[in-house]
Amino acid sequence: MSKKILFLFAATGLLVVNNLFLYWQFFEFDFAVFLSNTIGVALFIEAFMLMLLLAYYFKHHPIGKYKWYWLIILSLLGSLLFALPFYYWLNTKDKK
Repeated sequence: MSKKILFLFAATGLLVVNNLFLYWQFFEFDFAVFLSNTIGVALFIEAFMLMLLLAYYFKHHPIGKYKWYWLIILSLLGSLLFALPFYYWLNTKDKK
């Protein structure tokens, strides 16, 4: 996959998706409203479980020198849309 495409997805995840999430978290978040939003809770659980599933996969099938737990760290710092392409780029940047 092209390094430019990976960077584009990672940048979109960090700058767009993550900023929208942070804005919501700091200015609009209400725990009671969140728990009453079934779709929102389902998507939150799905993203978290996918992060764990991908980390488990990369633990048993590593793609480079950066370990699986970096995917979790990057996901928690940004979004999965940021973490997955950035993690892949980190692990393949030295390969030709």
